[in-house]
Amino acid sequence: MRLFFKYIFSIVLMICFAGYSIQFLSDYGLRKWNNTNYNDWENIISGQINSDIIINGSSRGYVGYNPIIIGGLLNKSCFNIAFDAGGYYLQQSKFDIYLKKNIKPKIIIQNIDLAHFNKNVVLPNESQFIPFVNYSDINYFITKYDTKFYYLRYTPLLKYNQNLKLLKHGLVANFSDLVDKNAKTFQGYCPQNRIFKVDYHNLKNEIYIDKKSILKYKRLLNEIVDFYFSRLDNNAKVIFVWAPEYKLRLTNDFELKRKAIINEMNLIQKKHRNFYFIDMAYDEIANDNKYYYDTFHLNELGSNVFSKKLSVKINKHLN
Repeated sequence: MRLFFKYIFSIVLMICFAGYSIQFLSDYGLRKWNNTNYNDWENIISGQINSDIIINGSSRGYVGYNPIIIGGLLNKSCFNIAFDAGGYYLQQSKFDIYLKKNIKPKIIIQNIDLAHFNKNVVLPNESQFIPFVNYSDINYFITKYDTKFYYLRYTPLLKYNQNLKLLKHGLVANFSDLVDKNAKTFQGYCPQNRIFKVDYHNLKNEIYIDKKSILKYKRLLNEIVDFYFSRLDNNAKVIFVWAPEYKLRLTNDFELKRKAIINEMNLIQKKHRNFYFIDMAYDEIANDNKYYYDTFHLNELGSNVFSKKLSVKINKHLN
């Protein structure tokens, strides 16, 4: 009987060793897979970025702000940490993780829009965290949204159970480069070479405008601004930007909804000498769909044009 249990134990050990070995190789391949969200996270948590300028936002920040252009025109290092599909709280969490190992930026560029105040109840794009579930800072953050990440780190290959394709990509990435054009990132920025299509789901109302909601969004806006100033050096600049939106969105209802937010940002700008607000929602590129892949998001051409224009405006503020 003892030999039988010893035999079973040795089989279990071999299976676990094989599982952990495959998982290790896949995790490593994903983390080192250049120009991907996985490698961006790897560089963030290993302190490899240390940029003068950090761009933050949700999907509009992720696809719309080109750090290569912005950094080049402002003559500063620049990196985009925008959280695709992430509301303000996820963006703040990512910035806090960034500050753990990277030096404080001199300039924050924060995208702002009506969708910014949405708070995620689920973690978007969970697969981006799969190679990092054993990293304490990442695990502490993601388990707030899904407790399954507590035990996924202890069982070999379990985290790949629903994503065998990602496991394969991680293994292959150890030996060759893989290409997913519309998922490729450059300094955290993910350009989209896509044809324009009206996105009716994005044209729906993002926020309510009753008096109670207005007070809520004003309070949140001040908290978001204070969040940055509480973490940065005294001479750091915080720049909130309303990026262009396609003309179908620029209705009277849209303007009515954002009026209170705009007014509050103008008040904050008067209160904080290092806070600037740049409103480009109605920029001329709002009139041509060749700059968009839907009504809410700029395509690669649009992001390049916008980033150049934004850099000029930022340069005027800084000088």
